[in-house]
Amino acid sequence: MHAKTRLSPQARLHIWAGFCTSLIGVGLSRFAYSALIPAIIDQQWFSPGSVAYLGAANLAGYLIGASGARPAAARLGSCNALRLAMLVAAISFFTCAQPASFTWFFIWRVLSGISGGFLIVLAAPTILPSVAVENRGFAMGLIFSGVGTGIIISGTLVPVLISHDLSWAWIGLGAICVVLMASAWFLLPSDPARTTAQSTANASGGAKSGNIPKKKWPEITVWLVGLVYSLVAISLVPHMVFLVDYSARILALGNGFGGLCWTVFGAGALCGPVTLGKFGDRFGFRITLIGMLMVDMVMTVVPALGDDKLLLLVSAFVVGATVPGVVSLILGWIHELIDDATARQQAWSFATTLFAIGQAIFAYVFAWMFSLGAKQAHHIYILAGIAAAAAMILTFIFPTLQSRLTRAGNRPAASSSAAE
Repeated sequence: MHAKTRLSPQARLHIWAGFCTSLIGVGLSRFAYSALIPAIIDQQWFSPGSVAYLGAANLAGYLIGASGARPAAARLGSCNALRLAMLVAAISFFTCAQPASFTWFFIWRVLSGISGGFLIVLAAPTILPSVAVENRGFAMGLIFSGVGTGIIISGTLVPVLISHDLSWAWIGLGAICVVLMASAWFLLPSDPARTTAQSTANASGGAKSGNIPKKKWPEITVWLVGLVYSLVAISLVPHMVFLVDYSARILALGNGFGGLCWTVFGAGALCGPVTLGKFGDRFGFRITLIGMLMVDMVMTVVPALGDDKLLLLVSAFVVGATVPGVVSLILGWIHELIDDATARQQAWSFATTLFAIGQAIFAYVFAWMFSLGAKQAHHIYILAGIAAAAAMILTFIFPTLQSRLTRAGNRPAASSSAAE
């Protein structure tokens, strides 16, 4: 076990910049929308069904962003890509401040999701090299606690702004994004990866194109980690997208309790990344992930079991802790499995893309089920529990499965060598 060292002043500034990116990209751009849903429906900007699809549009954008983040970073540099994403996310709030067509809102919700994908994929790998290895779990927790902070802001500030006007809520959230963006703009670390890549390209300028290695599909290790991450994404969608409306309208507990659920969800999201990151540093990230999923497979089902307010609040807190906490654990797990920095970043990008695929597909599936009525709305939480259980089992058997699949994949190569 590593001896703990204090974070350097420079590392703290970089972590603050990372915190701002997760707060803008997911904490506000995705989760603040959930707090706006009841007012959007009440003021008849859109129907409940359209509102659900707009929520899912952000997740579809997240998939695009997660897939395109590394190519964009290769072209622009990681820091410039992060700055561009923060700017687009801030603009998206101002463009939605007045009633408009569904298409207009859909486009900007997708763009805000793309920004979130960029920010989550690029921020931590850009910042973590400036942090001592023994503190990286803690640092990841601080970076991704921006998600919970955004939820708390949306659960406390948004109702105040809505009481004046729904448009002011959109503008207020955009203004917060602008302040955070300005705060983080010059605190992002330099982009050594891009500089190194450029130097390498210059040094090998005379190399023939035929010597450039072809891109390989991710190894079985990355596929398995990505599959776990995707299953976790599916298990989180019902709480992330529908919890407020489900508790307020489907369970008939009222908008006040729906708002309370969202605030408690945000409190969990604020505590989860740092706590789980510390556990990951101490016990290992895979072991911590198994423990987290054992709890989640129960907590994700709770909303389907009845309208007990205490249980619903506990469920909101625990799943809220998982939403950003699992990001820290998966990234930490990848750091445990892969030593090479470039391969690590590729693996993280690939795993995040699989997460986004599961999230986006099931956001639309669950939105369709949710629109069919209360019975189907209950079922989405049962399916979430099944996905969490599957993720836990796969994480538990990961070493055995990885070993067997790796041996199976090496057999054809060994047979081919023997034949020669």
